[in-house]
Amino acid sequence: MKISVAEQAGFCFGVKRALKLINEYQRRGKKIQTFGPLIHNIPVLKELAAKGIRHVDRTSEIDPGKTLCIRTHGVPRDTELRLRRQGIATLDATCPLVKKGQKIIERLGSDGSPVLIVGDKDHPEIVAARSYAPKVRIINSLAAARALPRSREISVVAQTTLDTVFFKEVVAVLMDKADRLHVFNTICQATQERQEAVRKLAPRVGAIIVVGSKVSSNTKKLFQIARAHNRNAMRIETCADLRGARTLARLKKFSSIGLSAGASTSPQELDNVKKFLQKL
Repeated sequence: MKISVAEQAGFCFGVKRALKLINEYQRRGKKIQTFGPLIHNIPVLKELAAKGIRHVDRTSEIDPGKTLCIRTHGVPRDTELRLRRQGIATLDATCPLVKKGQKIIERLGSDGSPVLIVGDKDHPEIVAARSYAPKVRIINSLAAARALPRSREISVVAQTTLDTVFFKEVVAVLMDKADRLHVFNTICQATQERQEAVRKLAPRVGAIIVVGSKVSSNTKKLFQIARAHNRNAMRIETCADLRGARTLARLKKFSSIGLSAGASTSPQELDNVKKFLQKL
């Protein structure tokens, strides 16, 4: 069996930066907690918890004796301001590219102009991003884009983990919806590279496995792309998900298997899956 790993897979810059910040902070002997899960990856979160770094989901759960780390997805602006007013020490691990999107939204909406965001309204990144302008509309389908009323002017941004092809399709629809269309491609470079690598690899292998958390948006997009180019696409969280008898029997039928991983999947987990498959 030949195992091929996508040219770009696993931890992105934003995740590496966040983990480096939080680990260095702890090494200096400081106690820390995160506001919401730092990233969308259960094994990594378990490793942090083993070090005493756990997350809280509400401000009422915050331990004032610890520094509060802002997750990679960011938090709503009013929440951040409230934390400062309360005098809570914070460490901002928001991905710089997520921050960039927030600043663009803030600038576009500073005069009260409406801003259109293409993405998942319930994703933490979008929950935070929408707080940076008073008039924000969120869509996540071509049908929603087609249903928009015609406007003189539309400014549109994207969730950083959005499928690049899908965003282009939405923009194509919006071109007929406005006299002036301002497009800001805020999809992060790492996301684009990982998506392109999956598009390239998936048709060349018998099956393809995408490794990442079930709640990871970028992993979900990678799997959707993989499945569009290879009907034998699988999505798993860890190597343990491959150990079932039926799954093993299915895998052994293929002479080649491709591997990809979401931006919050550790290199170690990807390597574990690769080694497991090599033993087959």
